[in-house]
Amino acid sequence: MHRLALLVAGALAAPAPAQTFGPPYMPGVWSLGETRNCETGPAWVFLADGYYVEVQLPDRGPSATGLWKDEGKAIAYTHSHMPYKDMMTPNELKRLTIEERTADKLVTRNYRGVARVFHRCPENALKANAAQGEH
Repeated sequence: MHRLALLVAGALAAPAPAQTFGPPYMPGVWSLGETRNCETGPAWVFLADGYYVEVQLPDRGPSATGLWKDEGKAIAYTHSHMPYKDMMTPNELKRLTIEERTADKLVTRNYRGVARVFHRCPENALKANAAQGEH
């Protein structure tokens, strides 16, 4: 199985904490775009350990990665594109300001004022790349 798919499965396997207050549980696969598309297209995978990766569903590996933190009214994140030329350089902390939030949808605005809409996908939306050998 694709290493990223294994990491995601393991990081998402922890049960969501019971929520009586605060925002919905964030870790998971989220398609990016005006409409929900969990079969193909750009997505962010928020891992429970505070990392995220940008992928192309269903099976293209990461194109960028960073750290993330749910601040309630914003998602704080760092960002590095592959092949990580800036890996040893401190990344600027950016924020996606949350304008609308449900358990399955986030409407946000980035630091440039551009809308970014995320839709929660099932965990199995991220597949192992068929061209990659078994590990």
